[in-house]
Amino acid sequence: MLSDAAHSGSHFSEELVRELTDKEFRQEYMMDQVRSYIAFQIRALREQRGWNQADLAREAEKTQSVISRLEDPDYGKLSLQTCLEIAIAYDLPLLVQFVEWDDWLSRMSNMSPSAMRKRGFDANRLLNKRAVRSQTAEAFTRMMLEDQQKAGAARAANQNAAQEKLLAVGAR
Repeated sequence: MLSDAAHSGSHFSEELVRELTDKEFRQEYMMDQVRSYIAFQIRALREQRGWNQADLAREAEKTQSVISRLEDPDYGKLSLQTCLEIAIAYDLPLLVQFVEWDDWLSRMSNMSPSAMRKRGFDANRLLNKRAVRSQTAEAFTRMMLEDQQKAGAARAANQNAAQEKLLAVGAR
């Protein structure tokens, strides 16, 4: 794995970007980082909940030795099905998506336990966020309508002024 290089205004270093130009290095680096990220997150979420490996094993219907392997960044046999089962044990959704390199590097740049913590399902929190978003959307819509009305009134005033000028020129 690469040593931590100094970051200059971005989440990744120029040195890393140069090394990523080698396709073989890039592929190995990506796989290593993904394995590490998943392993660290499984452990951080378990610790966040105050669980030991046996507790997570029970919730995920696995053995403690399976959980131990999942928390090992060098373990390379993690399946999507297992990730789904772990997500269910934590009562969290799982997001698997292909992303662009800059987004991926930014996301991978922080593997601290605090960055890995996630809250489980909470209907009240989701409804409160939805209400806030709805209120924000309503306020934005009102603002846009007011701006359109002001613009319409300004256009009408300009048209009236233009018509008055034409009438004044025609009356001469």
